[in-house]
Amino acid sequence: MARARDETAIQEKLSEAVFATLAERGAVGLTLRAVAERADCTTGLVLHTFRDKRALLLHARDVLHERTRLRFDALTTDDLDPEAALRAVASAALPTDPAGLAEARAWIGFLSAALSDPILAERHAVHSRAFVERLEGLLEAIDGPRPDAPDRAAALASAVEGISTLAAGDADSWTPDRQRGALDVVLAAVLGAR
Repeated sequence: MARARDETAIQEKLSEAVFATLAERGAVGLTLRAVAERADCTTGLVLHTFRDKRALLLHARDVLHERTRLRFDALTTDDLDPEAALRAVASAALPTDPAGLAEARAWIGFLSAALSDPILAERHAVHSRAFVERLEGLLEAIDGPRPDAPDRAAALASAVEGISTLAAGDADSWTPDRQRGALDVVLAAVLGAR
């Protein structure tokens, strides 16, 4: 049992190193050596834990998805009305603090790596679709089932991801207040389309 716990701890440590490396260096700077240096271990340990860079990236992408899923789950409690939950989830996806900014940069790194790898692309798309589906479910909780719910959810998701991408590339211009202001405009349009 200790070995399984050790393996999980090592995987977690390596995923953290992937996030930090992607946030600082982007996909181009993500090498096994860079991850090993960031995790303060050898490349041998990285390759003992994950068979290759793709496996390392897939695991780290799953960890990122699970973290955001849990964060969003905590925001969609039964005591929160659906519109407030929608606003909370969309707002929580914005990189308004240093941790969120690092996460957004890591997400961009995953996307960049996925452009040249169909397996990474498929995993990235599955997790991105889950965000759209969550938003669609919240919109349906507000208005009931409507034929335009998928398009409204897609518009909101694309705005959130666009704001996050712009902030990751130009945090000085895309301050937390500007991010929230842009999101408010999109939410007004999405919620006003009733």
